[in-house]
Amino acid sequence: MGLSKVLTVLCLAVVMTLIWHPTAAKAQAIEEGLAGHWTFDEKDTDAKEAKDALGEHNATIEGKPEIVEGKVGEALSFNGKEDYVVMGPVTEGQDLTYALWIKVEKLPAGSQVVIWDDDSNGGGDSWIQLMPDGTLQTQRGGDGFGVFNSKTPIEPGEWTHITFVSDEKNSKKIIYLNGKPDAEADGLITSRTNVSHVVVALGHDGNRPIIPQYFEGAVDDVAIYLRALSEQEVKKNVMESAAVDYAGKLSITWGTIKTR
Repeated sequence: MGLSKVLTVLCLAVVMTLIWHPTAAKAQAIEEGLAGHWTFDEKDTDAKEAKDALGEHNATIEGKPEIVEGKVGEALSFNGKEDYVVMGPVTEGQDLTYALWIKVEKLPAGSQVVIWDDDSNGGGDSWIQLMPDGTLQTQRGGDGFGVFNSKTPIEPGEWTHITFVSDEKNSKKIIYLNGKPDAEADGLITSRTNVSHVVVALGHDGNRPIIPQYFEGAVDDVAIYLRALSEQEVKKNVMESAAVDYAGKLSITWGTIKTR
């Protein structure tokens, strides 16, 4: 058998492995400290509920966000007017990591909330907002303390992976974009003392319903950890997501080849 045929057979073997075992890469994502994982895949989502893969925090869907093609499987697309998702009482303590994919077709005229995490106790609030210049504003503290922005704006029309890490041990808050550190801030990290009122919402400011800042765009594969992920762990999660996405593309390609 010639070298070209050997390479062809090996490539096909890899393709078929990815098709038959598309979750193999996802299974290797970081699980330690994981408090909730919402895939927003069609099989896990209906008009009123998005299932938590851990089965602990199924989310309530408000409005009519659409299920669309995502970065990994399907995603939820928010209209910027009334759509949002409430995860419920998920987070507590000081260490925390949010990880998710977002995609917008245009930058907003004003700030829009991607995640709002409110303990309704005057301290410990956290958020990720998309700003008009394309940067992401984050906070992990009380009453505006600890607000800082990413340095690199996101690109409209492209999927961007966001990770926000609150690291109490080192008194640091870090924003990662596509697995790479982008911005960092030092300072006090407020603990969650009233966890029964913690609400995580996508696309809506849960603390100020009179002044909503609804998100317009798609969100995929949201994960919340009750610990600070390391830089290596953040990078691994992004790489695993990309591997699953690539496996899906390969399955489509293989199906096309077989019909020829």
